[in-house]
Amino acid sequence: MIFPRVDRTESKFVIPLTTKDALVTEVEKHAAYDQEAGGVAQYPIISQYYDNAFRDCYWEKQRGQQSRRKLRIRVYGSDQSDIPPTTFIEVKHKCDGRGVKRRRRMPMQQALDLAEGRVDGREIKRENMSREERMLLAEVLSLVEQREFKFLCTLRYDRQAYVGADDAPDLRITFDTGIACRFEQLDLRADDQRFEHYLLDRDLCVMEVKTNTVVPSWLRDLVGDKHLVRQGFSKFCTAVERYDPVVRAAIYGPNTVPFLKQEDVGERDGVLPVAITTRTARTT
Repeated sequence: MIFPRVDRTESKFVIPLTTKDALVTEVEKHAAYDQEAGGVAQYPIISQYYDNAFRDCYWEKQRGQQSRRKLRIRVYGSDQSDIPPTTFIEVKHKCDGRGVKRRRRMPMQQALDLAEGRVDGREIKRENMSREERMLLAEVLSLVEQREFKFLCTLRYDRQAYVGADDAPDLRITFDTGIACRFEQLDLRADDQRFEHYLLDRDLCVMEVKTNTVVPSWLRDLVGDKHLVRQGFSKFCTAVERYDPVVRAAIYGPNTVPFLKQEDVGERDGVLPVAITTRTARTT
């Protein structure tokens, strides 16, 4: 089954956890837990990203290319939570400032085989699936075969997700904490804890507001009351800038250390070089 989410805008805010707690109290007066995510308060997300040797996904974002795509496998939930492990293969397409996510739920091994080029395109044509599903899988194969996408990195975080009520049914608000990455390809697991490199200080999180139409007035007032400032924080680009030797060599020179030493950056290497990936913008 294919699960398209189409054409919506998003705003991001990097906020202290103390602010998050105050926001959640207000958000829960107007929104409910996301039923698509099992209707639970919080769940882990593992995202495995693919890119080519030129790091097209990273540079297209930095150049502000109007149409760009990312390929990833996402695993939601865990064996210990109310959401059992669920795997999707996804193409995230950003076009003219609006996001489209095309994805299909499938067994984890099948998603890995597809993203890593172990599937023959002729087999897809023979399978019994909808036209949209065949188009998505053909798109994945084209990224793998024609643009030579391969494994690049894995990210994890814990997400708290809300959806709007009847007055804003297209509204989605998420809070992501414990955002971490690794560039070593280990076996893909739900709720994997094998991460050492965190992208934010432990007292910070990322709040995202997504909508197809307009942000409701109660949320606009809440953002204003808390003096929140919108930021262009990309988990993928921040991880790549900090830890990918290829991009670090291009930005900082060929002799830079790709992985910062623990003693240089503190207890959880929480000092974030945000000069490139984070841009402040007007308040929503």
